[in-house]
Amino acid sequence: MAGAAAQPAGKGGKKALDAELNLVPFIDLLSCCIAFLLITAVWTQIAGLQVASSGGPPDQQQKLENTIDVKLMLTDKGYALTMAGANIDIPKISRDGAQNFDRKTLSEKLKTLKASLPEQGSITVQPEDAVAYEDLVNAVDTCMGEQLRNVTVAPMN
Repeated sequence: MAGAAAQPAGKGGKKALDAELNLVPFIDLLSCCIAFLLITAVWTQIAGLQVASSGGPPDQQQKLENTIDVKLMLTDKGYALTMAGANIDIPKISRDGAQNFDRKTLSEKLKTLKASLPEQGSITVQPEDAVAYEDLVNAVDTCMGEQLRNVTVAPMN
């Protein structure tokens, strides 16, 4: 007979109600779950993008004298980099019949910007509503890869 209770002992042939449970498998499972949760908790911090949102009231931040207001607009035609009154258009490139954003040219333009203004650390990314989320994330990644660490995402005006 399989069971956790002891064999009948006593009158009437009834089984005893108190049984010993083996808690070792439960403790093993619990320790595995805790280890898994601790390991995956780090992934939420690694996978997140640290991006400021311009949805609230503007912060009163002190701007450096050698920095300028740089905006990267994502449109259906490509990137448009605006800084100090100058516009640099980076059109989409055609690959396999699909229109893709030209991240390589954007990276080169941002390197040129960073070389001319080494103190520049901020950029505002403004996507149109029709731009895919993946393209927005790729643009933010490209900006952060070129040492522009203070990235703000704002809607197009």
